[in-house]
Amino acid sequence: MTQHDTSRQPQRPTTTNPLDQPETDTPSGSTDCPAQWASLYTLLAEAFKHPDKRFYEDVRQGRFGAELDQLANTLSLSLPDDGAADTVPETTAAFDNEYITLYEGLTTPYAPVVESVYRHWHGDARSDGLLSGPAAADMRHRYEAAAMTPPRGYEPDHLALLFEYAAALLRADQHSAYRTFVAQHLDWLPALRQLTTAAAATAPFHTYCVDVACECVTAVFEREHIAPPRQAAIETMHDRAMRHIE
Repeated sequence: MTQHDTSRQPQRPTTTNPLDQPETDTPSGSTDCPAQWASLYTLLAEAFKHPDKRFYEDVRQGRFGAELDQLANTLSLSLPDDGAADTVPETTAAFDNEYITLYEGLTTPYAPVVESVYRHWHGDARSDGLLSGPAAADMRHRYEAAAMTPPRGYEPDHLALLFEYAAALLRADQHSAYRTFVAQHLDWLPALRQLTTAAAATAPFHTYCVDVACECVTAVFEREHIAPPRQAAIETMHDRAMRHIE
């Protein structure tokens, strides 16, 4: 798979990154293959960014699917069948339009890929909102502590950035921090999957990516022995998101 346009990547300054300081805890579960998991998270992050022409061609020519299959085989992951590349539209603009329709509400209902939408906000009902909630605030603090700058145009708790942050933790051998991060920031994906299923958009590739992401995160929870979200919690996150997007 070819390198993607760096304008779609989070801007990382050249200052010392605290994530570069390794921990001494022993990896387990998904962190038995940290480099491969980090590569998988990075690939998924690309899938959840606004698609540029190069990424569009990677999908259309099968390079994205081939890389995903290779990583899934290496990590012994069972992923949904990939027929999505066969239904990619004729142009990059149409591909991006499908992304916007599914994830950003060009039509409703839709399926936001921003964590705050699904989370309870602190304070009374008047403090409740759609974006920039406690999850976003936590991610801003994490970026500041790591001397990292999230890219313009993305909420700090956008799923693409969450995946990139998970990859950064693995590459820095921050296994305990990685496990905590996954438990705290990726447990809402089943609610996202429910919204994707009910969304008005016809976006086969992007819907497929949600399915893949959910299967990957489910595997991480199992292999890291992290308690998965209860069904009641998933329904609460789903219902909260629905109140804001209908």
